Amino acid sequence: MIRFRPMPLLTVFSIIALAVLISLGRWQWERFEQKTAAAEEPVAEMTLANYAPIEAGLQFVYGVRPDIREQGWRVFAPVQYGDSIVFIDADFFVGARAPDASEVRFPASLRFGAPVSGASIRPEESGPLTRAPDLLRRLWFAVNLDAMGRNAGLENVADYYIATDYVAEDGRATPNPFALAPGADALPPERHMGYALTWFGLAAVLFVIYFAYHINVGRLAFRASRPRED
Repeated sequence: MIRFRPMPLLTVFSIIALAVLISLGRWQWERFEQKTAAAEEPVAEMTLANYAPIEAGLQFVYGVRPDIREQGWRVFAPVQYGDSIVFIDADFFVGARAPDASEVRFPASLRFGAPVSGASIRPEESGPLTRAPDLLRRLWFAVNLDAMGRNAGLENVADYYIATDYVAEDGRATPNPFALAPGADALPPERHMGYALTWFGLAAVLFVIYFAYHINVGRLAFRASRPRED
C-alpha cells in the first residue's frame, strides 16, 4: 500500500523543471541525429575560373575552428563572378580580438584572379540569439550574405559562398574546417550526445530527489497490505 501526499508548490516546480530538462535533452539528441546524418552527406564543390576581386569589400565572421579549437575571425572576400557577387571564405585570424579592416589585405590567393575551388555552401538562417553585427567594423556573428553585400555596397550577391583552403603566408594550404555539409556545424555530433545525456541525467536526478524528499518528510510511505480475513 502506498500513501502519498505531494507537496503542491514543490510538485509544480518539479514538473516544470522536469519538462524543461527533458525538452533540452530531446533537442540535443535531435541535433546529434541531424549532425550524424549531415556528416555523411557530400559537400558540393565548385570552381571559379574567371572572376575579379573586389578588394574594398572584405567582411569578417566570428567562428571557432573545429580543427584547432580556436576562436577567431573568418575573412569573407567578395569577387565579381559573371553578373553575381560571390563571397569566398578565404582566411582566418586566430584570436577573439577583432581585426582592423583597414589593416587587412585582400587574400593573396585571390588577388590575381587565379582559379579557386572549394565547397559551395548556402548558409542557414541565424538564430534569434545571434549577436547583432558591427557594420562599421564589418564584423558578423553569423553568415548573412545579402546583408554582408549591402554593407560593402554590393548588389546581386549569390545565395552561396565558397569555402576554399586557407593559405598561410608561407604558401602552405590548409583545408577549410568550415567546409561542412548543410545542417552541420563546427560542433561535433558527439558533443550533442554528451549534452543530451547530461540533461536526461539531471532529469533523472530531479525525479529521484523529489520522491526521496517526500519519503524523508513522511509524505510518501510504503506499507505492506494486510491479508484479508475471511
